Amino acid sequence: MAGDLAVDKHVRYFRYALNMLPSSMAQLDATRMTLGHLCLVGLAALGQLDTALSADERRGMVDWIYEQQVQPTGDNAAYCGFRGGSLFGPHEACSYAASNMANVAATYSALATLVLLGDDLQRVNRRAVIAALRHMQLPSGTFAPHPGTTESDPRFIYCACAISTLLDDWSGVDRDRATEFIASCVGVDGGLSQAPLQESHGGHLYCCIASLHLMGRLDALPDRSRTLRWALMRAGTGYQGRVNKPADVCYSFWVGAAVEMLGGHEMVDDDELSKFTFQCEGAYGGVSKCPGAKPDPLHSALGIVGLGFFRPELPRMSPALLLPEDVVERLTLARQAASST
Repeated sequence: MAGDLAVDKHVRYFRYALNMLPSSMAQLDATRMTLGHLCLVGLAALGQLDTALSADERRGMVDWIYEQQVQPTGDNAAYCGFRGGSLFGPHEACSYAASNMANVAATYSALATLVLLGDDLQRVNRRAVIAALRHMQLPSGTFAPHPGTTESDPRFIYCACAISTLLDDWSGVDRDRATEFIASCVGVDGGLSQAPLQESHGGHLYCCIASLHLMGRLDALPDRSRTLRWALMRAGTGYQGRVNKPADVCYSFWVGAAVEMLGGHEMVDDDELSKFTFQCEGAYGGVSKCPGAKPDPLHSALGIVGLGFFRPELPRMSPALLLPEDVVERLTLARQAASST
């Protein structure tokens, strides 16, 4: 196996990123919810989440997340959920309508982050979140991220499926239509794309496979073995996201997690893939997309999660939910207890 992960450096990196990011990332401020989610995923993947944050820090993060919840006010059912950050200030101070608009991706990140922080989700307006999902599903079966956009693809199907799983309520998703759309995105090479007849892509592969997994519909793939073959063929020095593209460490999760869900764990060269991740480690912590590039929260978190699929000393993360498997088990037990009362 390849060498040891610089755990202490990575913990410091994620802690710094939770508090301050370089000016070059200022344009990401509106997606602060996702950045925080990724930092906590990274700490969890290192097995350090319980010790890296104080109780006061956890409470502060939980309170900030709930401050971003968009509540129903009569005519904004499609706008409910969680917004991406506090860029525009408190809700009541915002005169710009879009600043008080939730989106499916931020809602997923908010819920997953609350779960990572040990919150019981009792302050989530579940009915409003699920109702907003119904508004976001399009006739084709895919989802838009928020009202008033032409953007739609499997990323938001995944977010809707993850939200439904975390809240244990699938009434906001038409699973038949979502499954049909995903099946239509399978290419002749077995890969999956953002829409029918487009190029197969590792990120959309993950979103489609994880969505089917969460819906219990992996059997809807037209040719599972061909899809697994496409994913396995992306492995070289590291995983690539598309044919004839260089390796990128984030695909150790996007493609690697799909391989896990498709049952291909024993078919990859884990030593070679691990070496690539170690080559991408930053001198002061964090992981970059490729050797020599600057680390960022996304590549750091997903690179470490992907590494954990073959490193027994790291906590096992759920490939479908990007949460520690013991947390997923806790959620499952809580649902079973609730359903039996």
